[in-house]
Amino acid sequence: MIWEVSRSRSSDGIAISCVGSPEKDSVPRKPLSSPATVPRPVGPIAPRSRSARFSRIVDLSQSIGPKTPMFPAYPPPTFTQWTTREAHGFLAESMFMVTHTGTHVDAPFHFEPSGRTLDEVPIDRFIAPGHVLDLHGLPAKGAIRPEHLRSARRDLRDPVQNGDAVLLRTGWWERRRRTPAYLFENPGVTKAAARVLVDWGVGFVGIDTANIDRPDDAGYPAHHTLLRANVPVIENVANLAALRSSSFLLVALPLKLEGASGSPIRLVALVE
Repeated sequence: MIWEVSRSRSSDGIAISCVGSPEKDSVPRKPLSSPATVPRPVGPIAPRSRSARFSRIVDLSQSIGPKTPMFPAYPPPTFTQWTTREAHGFLAESMFMVTHTGTHVDAPFHFEPSGRTLDEVPIDRFIAPGHVLDLHGLPAKGAIRPEHLRSARRDLRDPVQNGDAVLLRTGWWERRRRTPAYLFENPGVTKAAARVLVDWGVGFVGIDTANIDRPDDAGYPAHHTLLRANVPVIENVANLAALRSSSFLLVALPLKLEGASGSPIRLVALVE
């Protein structure tokens, strides 16, 4: 995707205009392991012209530190002082943490052996018009089904277009982030609902839980369905209640980690 970006300041905020045009993917596409699933292109979705005007930035990221909620299989992040001002003239820290720490993105390679690694996903995939589907009020381990998505979509002011980002607000981060339930009882997306998101042509999907799948779905059907279709997944999205507007540009830039299955991100919404 080729982006032409213009910025103009006014009392209404900063206007950003993005014009997209197709560009040949520079990385050969890897075949996926399941012949029954036809993946959508990882690169440009379609040529189009969209614009976004914003007056404020909403941070949708969790802080990373010793108390960051972690998926049960992962250790907590640690930061160690590596150099000191007294000995070296400057201060620096070393970090030990899993690439799927805090608010993070899953690349297809996270679950699919022949899927794209993070550095093979074009960076323009992670900047897109965003939409919040309000699924607030789901019970513990509740299933997000196709009818939930379609009902929430009808409440949007702007239509979900090809390549857009969809954020699922279950309210779990707001209500349960300081309890064990956040990690062990979260609502999750069913395989059928994940298929709906793929059929909508979304560019990537985010959710305010530590796992887009329900804890009882041991086969990770939502992960497999989305990642096989080359739809990156963002987990541990925070602060979705602050997004009252349905018009925003979502920026979810990962670190450029070679061969990685994921990365922490600073997820922000540029809100009209």
